[in-house]
This record gives sequence, C-alpha cells and structure tokens, in this order.
Amino acid sequence: MKAACGVATLTFWLVLGSHPLLPPAASAQRIRPWVPPFADSLTRWAADARAGFATNTGDSVGGENYRAYELVGTMGRRLLRALGKQNTLQAHAIEPVLDSLGLDTEVALDPTLPRFVLLMVHNPARPSAQSVGFFYWFRGEDLRMEGAAFGGGDAPKVRVWWTGQRTYPYEWGVIDRRRDTRRTLGFTLLRLSEDGLYWNLTQYAGSGPDLGEMGDAEWADLNGDGRPELVAWSRAPVDSLFEVCSDCPRPILERTYAERREGFTLNDERLVPTPFASFVLFIRLLRERNPTAAARLLEDPSMVRRAMAEGWATGRGRGLWRVEYFEEGEAWPAWFAIRFRGGKGKPLYIVHFTQKEGRWVIRDWIVPVKAPEPASPPAGGAR
Repeated sequence: MKAACGVATLTFWLVLGSHPLLPPAASAQRIRPWVPPFADSLTRWAADARAGFATNTGDSVGGENYRAYELVGTMGRRLLRALGKQNTLQAHAIEPVLDSLGLDTEVALDPTLPRFVLLMVHNPARPSAQSVGFFYWFRGEDLRMEGAAFGGGDAPKVRVWWTGQRTYPYEWGVIDRRRDTRRTLGFTLLRLSEDGLYWNLTQYAGSGPDLGEMGDAEWADLNGDGRPELVAWSRAPVDSLFEVCSDCPRPILERTYAERREGFTLNDERLVPTPFASFVLFIRLLRERNPTAAARLLEDPSMVRRAMAEGWATGRGRGLWRVEYFEEGEAWPAWFAIRFRGGKGKPLYIVHFTQKEGRWVIRDWIVPVKAPEPASPPAGGAR
C-alpha cells in the first residue's frame, strides 16, 4: 500500500508541476487517482532489496552483495520511465517514493541537462557499506542505466556538459562524501562512449583530485566557456609555530581544478584570506627578517618596529603562539586573543584586524589589563 500511495503521490505532483498556472478548480478536474501497474512490483522488489541489504556481508558492493543495489536501480529506472522523458527535471520526486519503502537513496541531476539522472543507493542496514550510483540517460527513446561503486556516495552534486569531442560527447562529474566523521570528499568523472551506449570511468578515488575533508566543493564555470571548473575548500594544516583553541576557526585551503585531456588537475591553490592567515604570514615574514614585506600587513606600517621590539621575530619550538579565544558569536572573527610564549611573561595580546586594499591587515594589538584584586580587610574585621 505504501508503494501505491508513493507512486500516486509522484503522479499527483507531476500533474501540478506540468500545469503550475491552472486555477485550483481546473487543476482538480485534471487530477485522477492513479495506481501504476507496477506498484505491486515495487513493493515486492523493495522487500527483496531490504532482505538482501540485511544479509549482505562486509562493506563491498561486489559479488552477491550487488543484487540488492541492482534491484533498487531497476526500481528507479521504472519510476523514471513513469515520469517520462519530458519530465526528468522532476526526478527528485523519485527519492521519497523509494525511501518510503524502507530504502535509502538520493537523487541528483544537473538542471541544465535534466535527462541525465543519478540515483545513489545506500545500504540502509549498513551505513559503513559502499554505495552504488546508477546513472540514467536517454539514447533516443531508450532509457539506459549503468552502475558504479562509490566509497561514500553521500550528498552527491553532479554536473553534465557537452564536450564537442567525437570520442566522448558528454562528461558527467560527481562530487560526494563519505559517511564518516571526517566527511571526506570524493570525486568521479565519467565520459560517454562515442556511440552513447555506456560511460567510461575516467577519474575516481585514488586516481583524480584529492578534495580533502571537513570541507565542501562546488562546480563553477569560472571562465564562462560552458565547461565547469571544480572548486574545493578543506581544512589546511596549522603552521607549526601556532596552536589554536579547540573551537577556533581553522585556516581554509581553497583548490581550483580545471579540466585537461587526462581529466581534472590542480590549477590553483591558496589559503582563504582571513585575519589569522594574515597574522601567521606577518610572523613568518618577521622571522625571515623581511620587515618591509611584513609592514604591508599592518594598517600603520610603522608599527612593525614595535612588533620587532616585543620580540615577535624570535623564539623557537612548536606552538610558540597560541590562539586562546576569538570574537564571540562570529564565524569569521575580526579579532582574537593570542598568547606569545616566547615573550617575557608569556604575554596575551588582543589583535584587531581591518580591510586595506582588499586584504586583511593588523589594525592594532593590546595587552589586556588585569583587573586589580580587591584589598583584604584588616585582621579582626573593620570596626
């Protein structure tokens, strides 16, 4: 019954989506309760798939383990056919239908080329297991399907584009994540065969861009040529001279990948400009005895002499500087408190930043004054 309701809901949504400007009365006249002829098959296949997932051994999708994934992929293909070639932009409606049957799926498509649809199938009984992505595309009126294994497969983001190449007319890129605490990013690139019958796996985990972990990635057409670039942000390692508090914002590494004949390769890498990144660079320049360059990171360049006088260019060892807290309530703080363990008395500085000529520079730094402790009452108490 769940399957019948789910597919009927899909049809109801499709009718409304096809006639968004109809008044309510006219829309109601066009909607008829409908149970597709394959609703019973969906229910049966879902039960078989759930049983298969529950008995799969290990995290691999190979061998007999693949059968359960393939059943769900076939269900997705049937539902896409029910939507029709002209309505694949609404393919996201398939996901709640399948999930209502006790399955675990995600649908992703490129709205600029919606006739290419990805259905990512996870094992609902084993979150650590690999996933299988089923790629659907039309070759004429033939809705084709091909599966590929994903180490993560979570939250897929896709982009499809025309290449103009005879040997691989279309390419399909997928960004995904692992289902672990590190949320490691993955990347897959496929190229369509010349006859449009199958996809060739060109780049994948271990043979393509390493997008990092604890971050994000997006498709972006940076140069406007109709072919996307790939931009990824991930945590950058903290300079060994510095330690940061557990809840402090971390430095962020931005990598841009551009496509070449062999696939996507690194085109640019940089630290995202932040006050902390500017401070780290400032200290490094001081230690390299380059005060002229360091002064460019100050709102008042003459303050470089003060920094040198306070010993900021000296000291040895890891964690010489420690960020202890930062501007409260701000994800991108404009000041922080940092302790210099190489200075006399290990002073704590409050360092403020501002924007100058499009970059973060140090505005000033102060040593907070400790409030005086209250005087002790005289012995025996006051009279």
